Amino acid sequence: MTAAGGSVSQWGEEQRQAARKGVWRWLLAALGLSAAARRADARAAACDAGAVGEQRTAALLQPLEAAGWTVLHDLAIPGTRANADHVLVSPGGNVFLVDSKMRSAKWPVYGKDDQLWHGRVAMDRDMRSIRHETEMISRALDVVVQPVIAVHNAVVAGGGFVVQSVPVVPADRLVEVLRGNDGPPDAAAAWLAERAAQTLPPYLG
Repeated sequence: MTAAGGSVSQWGEEQRQAARKGVWRWLLAALGLSAAARRADARAAACDAGAVGEQRTAALLQPLEAAGWTVLHDLAIPGTRANADHVLVSPGGNVFLVDSKMRSAKWPVYGKDDQLWHGRVAMDRDMRSIRHETEMISRALDVVVQPVIAVHNAVVAGGGFVVQSVPVVPADRLVEVLRGNDGPPDAAAAWLAERAAQTLPPYLG
């Protein structure tokens, strides 16, 4: 299993290195004269922040593992080039897809007109991604999958809300929300957890 945030961090570093491949590119980047290197560095910085968010979420989810939940990180999704941040199978046999988001504390995250916003920026791409990932994981496992977005740093309006059937919660409430949406123990949970681990391999980029 790959560690949480591993693939996104690796991709960011690959972007940095590609922008500096060759002596001339390296020299321009070192002198601060390469626009390509600046763009790559910006993308890599965003990746690094995303990796930190995934690692923080993984740490928050550890108590669930101790309570019998199966918690998988950084997984390849069959039929796509995307990766799932965190997939969980609860003792009640429910499957959750948790998407970690690290957002600036300068602006709140909120829902308006059934859209997700961070300050004045609509997070449409994030919503399309998690809905698509949820659909593909649901097909692969042949079960209903509940997506959840966990937000780090930024204030989440109302302590949490729902947009397009996707709960959006502050990261420090994630475990509470997951536990609150599980049901009674289900004997099929172990089988489903094994299937998830086999069907969703580690993401290798």
